[in-house]
Amino acid sequence: MKKKYIFFPVIAAMFSLSSCVEDEGNDLMAPINEIEISGIEEAYHVVTQQETLEITPEIKGTLSNTDESDLEYEWYLCDNGITDHHHEVISTERNLSYQVVAAPSTYTLYFSVKDKVTGLKWEKECTLNIISPFVRGFYLFGDKEDETVGLDFVSMIEGRDIAVIPNILNNNLELKGAEDVFFTGYYSFYPDFNNLWIVTKSGSYQVENSASQTSFNLIEESGDPENFIFPTIPVTRPMKVIGIWPRSIGKTNMNLARTSRVLCTENEYYNGSFYGAAEAYGNPINRYSASTSELFKPSKYVFYPGNSTYVSGMCFYNETENCFVRLNSSYSFSKYSVKLTNDGTPFYFDQKAYASERSLIYGENGYGNAGRSYALMRDTEDNYFVYLFRVAGISVLAQAERTIDLSVATDFASANHYAFYSMQQIILYAAGSKLYAYDYNRNENKLVRDFGAEITYVGMDYNSNNDPNHVLVATYNASEKGTVYGYTMTDNQNLIEVTPVEGEEWHTDLKVVKVEYRNAAN
Repeated sequence: MKKKYIFFPVIAAMFSLSSCVEDEGNDLMAPINEIEISGIEEAYHVVTQQETLEITPEIKGTLSNTDESDLEYEWYLCDNGITDHHHEVISTERNLSYQVVAAPSTYTLYFSVKDKVTGLKWEKECTLNIISPFVRGFYLFGDKEDETVGLDFVSMIEGRDIAVIPNILNNNLELKGAEDVFFTGYYSFYPDFNNLWIVTKSGSYQVENSASQTSFNLIEESGDPENFIFPTIPVTRPMKVIGIWPRSIGKTNMNLARTSRVLCTENEYYNGSFYGAAEAYGNPINRYSASTSELFKPSKYVFYPGNSTYVSGMCFYNETENCFVRLNSSYSFSKYSVKLTNDGTPFYFDQKAYASERSLIYGENGYGNAGRSYALMRDTEDNYFVYLFRVAGISVLAQAERTIDLSVATDFASANHYAFYSMQQIILYAAGSKLYAYDYNRNENKLVRDFGAEITYVGMDYNSNNDPNHVLVATYNASEKGTVYGYTMTDNQNLIEVTPVEGEEWHTDLKVVKVEYRNAAN
């Protein structure tokens, strides 16, 4: 091998471009120990906050007596920025074991080896693609053990194991009393309209949701409804946003509430239509005329075809008068509501028409059966009924009524969580630690499972895999904390079958009150 040399005397060093060291016992040339680095691939792909980057480089010196104690190592990231370029040292060990925490981006990763004797340095570089874990998965929203709210994320990246990333919300306001979380879905043209909201006992708050971040803050000022709701008639203040409709649909999380939305606060509904401009709303629409300031109390449930990629009308429930209402025109341009009337076939829209007046307990939009909507009703004598209907533009078609047989539907009267299976006439309900499935058409009930822990959430998941048979159930107890389970329903009109999905059991410290699907690249 042809060796390179370095001169040690001071005079020779003046004419050399190489680094020099003093060799007090010899004025002759000393060979340079050149370092060769291998074992590093051209590119690596890792998920931040979820994976560890492991690299074991091979180091070989041109001299046979290379002493590793004479070598210094450094791994550092270059963020490739043009205006704010910087390097970050992530390790000073030869073998890299880096728990990735850097923000999602494409970096250049350098490995540097320095000879402490000569001061010479050798480098090897590669590309490091750091992937966001927050593109696709489920938000888990609930209460921590100290009663403050928290947000976890079940990361579902294609080709990788599902992982729960805990405590992603910076709850600097120490909010308590988790109630709901909702994501409006992905819309690339106007990404400012892709909103994530949390609802707590004290109010509602927008949350940062860009997948390029590694943690998420409350958007305190711009998230205040007073900044984008501008009524000219008296409304209830402070405003607390409880929902935006229509919601997203399908595995791609396509945002159906793009340029037109119905935003609901605790006491009002607002309709907004905006194209590229800032999100803004005027007077509430939970009234029977555009010229009146008299408002009825709306429920938190909004009805429309859950499987539709284009929503043209919506139906609401008036809690003041116990009746169903609809928008006066296409939901893009509505200014008030219209009371629904019919002859009671198969049920009345006006609940005062019954001798024992009824009220809405729970409502849901289905994915199957042409996008049917469902309402669970209870009368003043504590009897329960299911209404099946379909919203078609400004028309609402009553389709069926069923009575819940409390002698068969065990514990139904004490249930506090419900979910309608839209492929069959089955309602799932939870009472304490027990999950039941009741076929209200065949009047058959089945205990799905006694979890031995309080059930805190039950919901159909239509979107994550375009599957109307998928169910999510959350439980909590003091010792094991929270667990979220996946189940699948069998689409068979002659039996009730609910089976666990292998691999869908996710653990969290939260007492989960809501599971919300998200799929958005930015």
